[in-house]
Amino acid sequence: MRLGLTIRTLDGVSRQLTVIDGHFRLPGETVDRELDTGRWWAVPGLADCHAHLGGGYADPHDDPSATLERTKTNAWAQLEGGVFLVADKGAGDDITLRVLDEPPTERPELHMAGKILTNPGGYYPGFAREVAEDELLDAVRSATGGGATWVKLIGDWPRKGRGAVTNFSESAMHQAVAVAHEAGCRVAIHAAAPETSTLAVAAGIDSIEHGLFLTADDLATLGRRGGAWVPTVTAMEAIRDMLGAESSGGKLFADGLDNVRELLAGAPALGVSVLAGTDIEVPHGAVAHEAINLGRYGLAAPDVVDAVTAAAYHYLGSDHRFEAGGHADVLFFDTDPRDDLTALQRPVLGLRHGEVVVGSI
Repeated sequence: MRLGLTIRTLDGVSRQLTVIDGHFRLPGETVDRELDTGRWWAVPGLADCHAHLGGGYADPHDDPSATLERTKTNAWAQLEGGVFLVADKGAGDDITLRVLDEPPTERPELHMAGKILTNPGGYYPGFAREVAEDELLDAVRSATGGGATWVKLIGDWPRKGRGAVTNFSESAMHQAVAVAHEAGCRVAIHAAAPETSTLAVAAGIDSIEHGLFLTADDLATLGRRGGAWVPTVTAMEAIRDMLGAESSGGKLFADGLDNVRELLAGAPALGVSVLAGTDIEVPHGAVAHEAINLGRYGLAAPDVVDAVTAAAYHYLGSDHRFEAGGHADVLFFDTDPRDDLTALQRPVLGLRHGEVVVGSI
């Protein structure tokens, strides 16, 4: 169907475009229907920058076809929530990368890691490739294939009687980054223990996931090189609550979340791309819930909206222009989400490559 519509962006600029064969075109061609969208606010779609489309704690011995079907189902759930851009931060099986073969009207734009890398005993059993430091570089080289554009490291993990322990040295992480970058991939790291974030930033890792114990100096360094921080505060709160307020782990996560609350508001001004991510706690398609929680942690409303829209598109290098020739991806809200963050949970209409995936016409 050929559609005519008006797009009013968050900067207040309105433009007329038509949607033909999945792309935006200039007005002037015959359309089947003119949509009254000029009263709404438009973004290119929401972005989830820490998802696991393959599932969270699924059985690592699942049949590969079941894993792939679950990945496809979760990718569609993202679209239904208005999430048109996803950075998938790894899985227990590289087969999740095959979702990249699905047509774009059945999945978001995807930037994916394959199988997660850790050291022996450094993650849930069976859910990552376990390698010693002297095996890490070969593992990173392997992880850059199959359509992956990210490599995911588990930077720390609790060890019995020792608490949260960093899994890799700064030198090993630095070399891993060099190998990944040479292959055209970025590196993300799970960083929840006190020392891990600082080591990871010094090593040049691109995106700090969780980052409970980042410091102001870390953020300044990360910002200077245009790095990203995905706090996943909803998931971190869930772990804190699961561990219990009186446990050593619960206290560690509580302290880390207090630190996030102290630093978050100032991070964008330092050049850090603060991004929203669901992890395994928030349902697929519901990244707006995490975005709202970033606001609760002190991020200014315009920065919250930026984190879940434009900043993510810019960081991941995704073309999000509403211009003739571009893919017809657009998500509409009937309220400016900067005035009411809960509006992010209520898109009224969404087109992915010109196909209606949110709402109806």
